[in-house]
Amino acid sequence: MNIFAEEEGEYFTWFNLNRGMHKFHLNKGFNTIRLPYNIKNPKRWEPNGRGKPTVYATKISLYKKGGRIIRDINVTYGLRDIELIQEKDEKGKSFYFKVNGNPLYIKGTNWIPADSFSPRITKEKYQKLIKAAKEANMNMIRIWGGGIYEDEEFYKACDENGILVWQDFMFAGSFYPADNEFLENVKEEVKDQVKRLQNHPSIALWCGNNEIDEAIVNWGYQKQFNYSKADSLQVWKDYKKLFHEVIPNTLKENLTSDKNKYWPSSPSIGWGHKESLTEGDSHYWGVWWGEQPFEMYNEKVGRFMSEYGFQGMPTLSTTKSMFSGVADLDLQNLTIKAHEKHARGWEIINKYMERDYPIPTGFVKYNYVSQLLQAKGMQIAIEAHRRAKPYNMGTLYWQLNDCWPVVSWSSIDYLGNWKAFHYQAKRSFEPILISVAENSKAYEIYLINDVLKEIKADIKFELIDFAGKQLWKSNINKELKADVSEKILSINKADLVKFDVSKSVLKISSDSEDVKLEKLFFPVRPKDLKLSKPNITIKKISPTEIEISTDVLAKDVYLIGDTHFSDNFFDLLPGASKRIILSKSLDKVEVMSLFDTF
Repeated sequence: MNIFAEEEGEYFTWFNLNRGMHKFHLNKGFNTIRLPYNIKNPKRWEPNGRGKPTVYATKISLYKKGGRIIRDINVTYGLRDIELIQEKDEKGKSFYFKVNGNPLYIKGTNWIPADSFSPRITKEKYQKLIKAAKEANMNMIRIWGGGIYEDEEFYKACDENGILVWQDFMFAGSFYPADNEFLENVKEEVKDQVKRLQNHPSIALWCGNNEIDEAIVNWGYQKQFNYSKADSLQVWKDYKKLFHEVIPNTLKENLTSDKNKYWPSSPSIGWGHKESLTEGDSHYWGVWWGEQPFEMYNEKVGRFMSEYGFQGMPTLSTTKSMFSGVADLDLQNLTIKAHEKHARGWEIINKYMERDYPIPTGFVKYNYVSQLLQAKGMQIAIEAHRRAKPYNMGTLYWQLNDCWPVVSWSSIDYLGNWKAFHYQAKRSFEPILISVAENSKAYEIYLINDVLKEIKADIKFELIDFAGKQLWKSNINKELKADVSEKILSINKADLVKFDVSKSVLKISSDSEDVKLEKLFFPVRPKDLKLSKPNITIKKISPTEIEISTDVLAKDVYLIGDTHFSDNFFDLLPGASKRIILSKSLDKVEVMSLFDTF
């Protein structure tokens, strides 16, 4: 604790946590003192999914002898150990976080500023977005280095909700100088942010920059701007000076704990280099930027996937907010086109949509299918990463939120509405997950357990036609160790070839005491499904609860209304029903399904 004393003498401190008083002598000027105190029955701060994120609040009062209060200090903090583990192995080098002694599989997202004008970001918006991350079973958010150092409310919300923070310093995708004046400025920036943020238990990692190592090596700026060989060498020297010397050294001087780790650049090795998938963290953009098919996510799995993504449209209400007057919902409308800032964005979305979905003509249906497309691609990526545990120990998709109403990679749009992607992220981030990997000969079934205890499950496998008739079945009893991913069954495609898989779905379920799960897997692409028109029934249970049922398979049920639905964009089998909680009551809920787009 650093204290400035105007005069030499005896001073006292008082702690509200254990009502303890300490006496000590201060010299005139700055003094550094250490003050012991006790916490009875301390509880650790645990990340979401692992326990309660216990936060302590302590008030420290400084007195001058004689009773005059000089200063009151309020400190909030949590008790936890966080380590970044990098150990060489037969495949490269590990990259994972150990929290309170246990390896933690990271499930989360990247964060950009929540508004183009930061003073407009309210405490309520911070809380809403972080709680949405928690509800989607996430445990980490990476603050992108191209944004801003966020308000205290952001970190407070992460502390309270058990969301770890990967904190980039605000350097991104460019070349920076290393003259003394600039470096001194950077030192002060690092000091300020470390002193402000380091007591937050959510802070897990300090990262020097976003994509600058990759920019120097991969992006060709030197050639584009006609750099000489000497200029290019100086760029690299300046980079090393700033991110491998000045920032880490300043961190060491100002961190009170050596458990907070530093990572020079995200990614550590650029996309396209084989080492990017065997060590460090990886930004994989072969899908979207490289226009490779979604299935490539199954092959390009690194040790820690810290960036990847695909675009989808915002919800209808957010799209309407793009207009100052009456909304003209037309794909050719110039206002809507202007809210897609990627030069080839619409073209890329259409290219991927043609592969997997029927392309609708009407705007509402196109909006809906674009969201399904984004959700499908991200499901493939997330579940490929999780199946690869412990080789892969983290997946952070790009991105959680938006700074304005826009067609983007976000899972939650600018007005805070969940897109289809966020509902899917919640499912794909479940602590116990059934996932299916397809190859040319079989469907490989995985059971993934992120819980720190062994689970027992009686798992049923059924091929069911869209009218609800069981065509094929099997079952296994499975004991799965704590915190593992394991292939539990391989279903030979030849066993199902006598059935029309374009009119059937593989249902994998467990209703055991430890594991209650249901997974519906469709063997063909959505555009190749032979769907019948479902008669979807909506029954009102209470002003804020409804029950959905159907007579035949309803694929990708989309509930439309001015409220938040507890679940949406889901598949529903005949004979089953699903109860949905609404954030506020509605007189009417509209509904559509994928059949309506054919």
